[in-house]
Amino acid sequence: MPRSTSALAAAATLVLASAALSACGSSSDASDSGDLVLGASLPLTGPLGVFGPPIQAGYEQAVDAINADGGVEIDGESYQLELVVKDNKSDPTVVTSTTKSLVSEEEAVALLGSVTPPMTIPFSVVAEQEQVPAVSPLTPTLAWLAGNESGWNYAFDVFVDEEEQTAVNFQASDLVDTNKKVALFTDTGEDGKAMGALWEAQAAGFGYEVVYRAEFPVGTTDFSQFVQEAQAAEAEVMIAQVIPPDAAALWKQMKALGYAPKTAWAEKGGTVGFPQAAGPAADGAMTFGWWSPDNGNVGGQELYEANKAEYGDGLANQAVISAYAMVEILADALERAGSTDPDDLAQAIADTEDLDTVWAPITFGEDNRAIIPPTAVQWQGDSQVTVWPADQATGDLQAPPPGLAK
Repeated sequence: MPRSTSALAAAATLVLASAALSACGSSSDASDSGDLVLGASLPLTGPLGVFGPPIQAGYEQAVDAINADGGVEIDGESYQLELVVKDNKSDPTVVTSTTKSLVSEEEAVALLGSVTPPMTIPFSVVAEQEQVPAVSPLTPTLAWLAGNESGWNYAFDVFVDEEEQTAVNFQASDLVDTNKKVALFTDTGEDGKAMGALWEAQAAGFGYEVVYRAEFPVGTTDFSQFVQEAQAAEAEVMIAQVIPPDAAALWKQMKALGYAPKTAWAEKGGTVGFPQAAGPAADGAMTFGWWSPDNGNVGGQELYEANKAEYGDGLANQAVISAYAMVEILADALERAGSTDPDDLAQAIADTEDLDTVWAPITFGEDNRAIIPPTAVQWQGDSQVTVWPADQATGDLQAPPPGLAK
């Protein structure tokens, strides 16, 4: 019978002290007990390394909670879950090799993904090749869907729809009186190209005008010319899509050059660890969010509170919750499938409908996507406050961003 999600969240609060896997990302000790192995390829190091630890923590806590609650029951037998994590070093090539090793060497019955299209698409490709079910959080779903024109059979993605996500930047900017002029800063990676095109396509519909767009390679360190051109264009709304190190460099240079738009968005790069990377300039930076206490989750608030001391009040903590939900999805599907047969398990995942999780109710569509509604959050000190939509807001938007205006 379906397990109680609130019970899982409560159990998780009892196991937060469990030992974390080493920062270098070596796999956990293999079990000889016949446990069911779940394999995860995570960016624990490299440019996306800020995302790996909270995702790993979510997986660990969910596995510990499910095991403490008796494990998963398959065809009348109870099984414990074994989590094996490998560091993919934020490198798509290493994603492929680590994911293959999770299947061939660790004998994973299912796979757990990480973040962004460059990580999740090669991960999903391996899942298809090896015919092993895989679920991923934190990858925009349209970009993921485009990674396989023939459609995914064994891979599944749970996150926001980019058309809804890019609309948030304009909808939340409406909370501030601006001249509606927008400057876009987008790298030439998959996310940057896709998101930039969507912002350009959607701006007019929300009453905004893109007056400047800077495009640059991933890893750019000097943004001064772009910042000055955005200033000259009098753009009072600034939206960036960049990796974390680039976001920190960009915000520091905006501060140094005196560019203080009324809203400033640091998508992807401003989500986790941004104040530590960008310093005081980070205060007031905005990004989209993907969880709130009022989005229909079951047990999410308890899990969020339990992780505040380690992961703070913001998107790092939301990443913990998102990852936790992936294990809930697999545990539920394993029990409904009554088997670890990959085809049976993939079908059970596909059939997931209105599953209560700590993230949100989960339903997969025919394209193997489960869509999470986005919010807007703002760094205010060391916390990320939800400022939009109004019915989920936990604070008021500060404009212009204090870190750039000071």
